[in-house]
Amino acid sequence: MTNRYQPNEAAAPIDLDTLALLLRSGAERVRSLVGSMNPLERARLAVFCVGRCHMRKLGLEIAALCDERSLWLAAGPLGAALFEQSRDAGSFDKGPSIDHKKPISLARLAA
Repeated sequence: MTNRYQPNEAAAPIDLDTLALLLRSGAERVRSLVGSMNPLERARLAVFCVGRCHMRKLGLEIAALCDERSLWLAAGPLGAALFEQSRDAGSFDKGPSIDHKKPISLARLAA
C-alpha cells in the first residue's frame, strides 16, 4: 500500500531558496551560481529544470554549462539529448508556434 500523502513530485537537487534565486536571475548570474557546483550535481539540476515547463529555459542554460558525460550519468540517453538541445537552444525554445488551421465554428440550429 502506498502512502497517499507522499508527494509524487521529485525533490529538487538543490535547496529551494537557491532554486528560486536561479529562477529570478539572469544568464550571467546563473553561470556564476551554477559554476561552483560539481559537474554531476549541475547536470542533475539541468535535468530537473528541463522536466518542468516553467523552468525549461533555465534548464537549457544550465545544461549548456555541463559536459556530455555528466549529463549522460545524470539521465542516460535523455541527458545526451539534453546536451545536444542545449547547444542549439535557440531553435528549441522559440515559444508557441502559430497554427494556421481554420477556426472551428459551432453549428447553428435551424429555427
